[in-house]
Amino acid sequence: MAAIVASAADEDIAYSSVKVDIQGIASHNSGVQLRNGRVVFVSSYAMASGIFNPETNAYHRIVMPPGNYSYRGAVLLPDGRVVFVPFNATTIGIFDPETNAFSTIAGEPGSGTYSGGVLLSDGRVLFVPFGATTIGIFNPATNAYSTVAGMPGDGAYVGGVLLRDGRVVLVPRNATTIGIFNPATNEYSTIPGMPGDGAYYGGVLLPDGRVVFVPFSATTIGIFDPTTNAYSTIAGMPGGNAYARGVLLSDGRVVFVPWRATAIGIFNPTTNAYSTIAGPRTSYAYCSGVLLNDGRVLLVPHDGKTIGILTVSDERARRRAHARTEAVKAELVAEAWHPSRMSRWCLDEDERREMAEMGLCDATATA
Repeated sequence: MAAIVASAADEDIAYSSVKVDIQGIASHNSGVQLRNGRVVFVSSYAMASGIFNPETNAYHRIVMPPGNYSYRGAVLLPDGRVVFVPFNATTIGIFDPETNAFSTIAGEPGSGTYSGGVLLSDGRVLFVPFGATTIGIFNPATNAYSTVAGMPGDGAYVGGVLLRDGRVVLVPRNATTIGIFNPATNEYSTIPGMPGDGAYYGGVLLPDGRVVFVPFSATTIGIFDPTTNAYSTIAGMPGGNAYARGVLLSDGRVVFVPWRATAIGIFNPTTNAYSTIAGPRTSYAYCSGVLLNDGRVLLVPHDGKTIGILTVSDERARRRAHARTEAVKAELVAEAWHPSRMSRWCLDEDERREMAEMGLCDATATA
């Protein structure tokens, strides 16, 4: 399916940035909003992670993991702690924002194992297999770590999406299959037909239950419907490692976070419209996004020295919502319109008689 490019459809979204004291390159790879509203970043090569307060724009570093892409992705637990997903690390990271204490739990295989995590319905955390040939399962209540074998490895998946029925969709990067994991039965299954070769990087659950695959090297947006296992695509993406991960806005649109691209992608799954807005001046500035409590989107810094902020204009958003409502009303009227219905609903007896004389309705029609 071809994309509908809307040149001015997203004028209500504005990009700005906050300059902060970030040292080195490849500083962070993801972030999580804490219960107090602050955002903790997961460090990449940096020897410290950052914490950002979006209300005051204050940023400070705290010493946590040892860099070298130790962790890739994080999950907020119901008790407020944050689980750092091990990539090259041989430990699971645990951050307690109440004390700013970082601790580890040993036992991970290391060497590019997992990329992204998903909080399961039962409180456990799933580690998405990247280079690992297993799914990792961590129980924060007992600190127990276990695995489910059978994954393809070789950079297979990046990021997972929790479905409404409790299953998890593993987003295909190099894998040529969509991975489906059922934590109730520990069963892993696949759906073939993916392009592989670094196609997608992260996924977003839509309000209607479908999943959007964020285009990385792919020149298509991937759409997966878990109710039918149908996979479809929307063409027109730039490819070339353009985007890394996505964020669902409150109005149902999806933000594609620019990786190699310098424009921010906006996708409307209702209309299949894809458009862009101006973003950072250089590639690799950002690597992930976080939806803040106030509806803004924070772009997590990677090589850049700024934190990106996307703001949706309330007034323009209201106008968009009003326009959508009016369009739906017009469609309903068009579907329901018929001269006989109009005569019954809208005309009095004399008006119906006059229209009947012109042959436009039945004068005997009653409401």
